[in-house]
Amino acid sequence: MKMNFLTEWVLFDVSDGAAYITLNNPEKLNPVPAEVMQDLIQCLNYCESNDDVRVVVLRGAGGNFTAGGDVRGMKERLDKGINNTKTAIRIGGELITRLKMISKPTIAWIEGAVAGVGMSMAMACDFSIAEETAKMVFAFVNIGFVPDGGISYTLSKTVGPVRATELLMSGKRFTGAQAKEWGIITDAVPKEELEATVRKYIHKYSHGPSAAYAQIKTLLNSVNFGEWNACMQREVYAQYACSLTEDHREAVNAFLEKRKPEFKGR
Repeated sequence: MKMNFLTEWVLFDVSDGAAYITLNNPEKLNPVPAEVMQDLIQCLNYCESNDDVRVVVLRGAGGNFTAGGDVRGMKERLDKGINNTKTAIRIGGELITRLKMISKPTIAWIEGAVAGVGMSMAMACDFSIAEETAKMVFAFVNIGFVPDGGISYTLSKTVGPVRATELLMSGKRFTGAQAKEWGIITDAVPKEELEATVRKYIHKYSHGPSAAYAQIKTLLNSVNFGEWNACMQREVYAQYACSLTEDHREAVNAFLEKRKPEFKGR
């Protein structure tokens, strides 16, 4: 079934106990601006409140998960003198919190490019299965921003502060296979095996003891993510401060002009 309040950028349907939420702007690599985040939150709210949904699957259309934020949209707002950073980061935090805390098992079906908040979304899912060759990057620093979606907290707990510092401050790319090796995602498989692997997860968790899954998630979240919300609150002000810098404007322009940015430290 389809949900009639969704925009053209998000598809939603439920089949055999699984809810499929698909980012659907493949020409732009499925960006996740604030309005798309709000649609995703509505999808997750529906999934939480309906017993027909036993597992939630998040993916992107056209062979890519998501390239993260809409840099072109950032450029347009910069040129118009519009700054909605605090609002956008709060909405992003709400999305990631909803994804992390939902009582149903969640699965990220990862193909192609995954960047920025896309990595936050993938790590907020209970299970994340990717192509071995998927191209991943915590790209925030590459546009003069700090990580958001609680990623500095979750990544540090996952890989330790040394590797987290390297990945977040370098903005370097890595593969799905490396992400699996470092424990960032659940599994990485050859492209031709991805769908079959994800389907196994969907079948298992749509037919399992859902009440027990919900309690396990509550226990794990209470043990492992006690300071997560506080981290996301601090992100709002850190990201806003970065949005006012010349370095952010330069990084956005350089990204769209396909050149290396010249940072001035201000």
